[in-house]
Amino acid sequence: MNKIITKIIFVFICIGIMIHCERDDICISTVEGSPDMLILMLESKTGARKSPSGFSVRAIGTEKTLPQKSFGDSLALPLQISEAVTQFEFILNEGSENQNIDTLQINYQRLDEFINRACGYRANFILDQSPVIILNSGNNWIKGAIILKDTISDETAAHLGILF
Repeated sequence: MNKIITKIIFVFICIGIMIHCERDDICISTVEGSPDMLILMLESKTGARKSPSGFSVRAIGTEKTLPQKSFGDSLALPLQISEAVTQFEFILNEGSENQNIDTLQINYQRLDEFINRACGYRANFILDQSPVIILNSGNNWIKGAIILKDTISDETAAHLGILF
């Protein structure tokens, strides 16, 4: 009799475990992580989309330029999740004697979105009213910036236009 009761209890425990396993216990690979900010390089006089010659971007604190991961005519820049600002060096004519570096600070607010238990949270960003500050003075080749889309929640359209 004890063996039958033990088997019945074991079956009920197994059924209980199976029932309580939910679909969100596994994070599927199609769930997108925190999006990158997409920028367009815009000529200040005409507003035409154009990439300057010898152009590259480097995150502050690194020696490596960011890979030119682009989406059509946009350039993707990763934002720091743990901060409300990210700084980049926009380099014109990289490696030549007339190299010009402008240091830009991107200002934003982070808005966390709960995906599910397995995937956790994903950071979305909202650009501040004045999203770009040029930190160095002098011979700046960047003239300013315009917000194209203030909420960074996907990588389908450009968020910021950099005027040069």
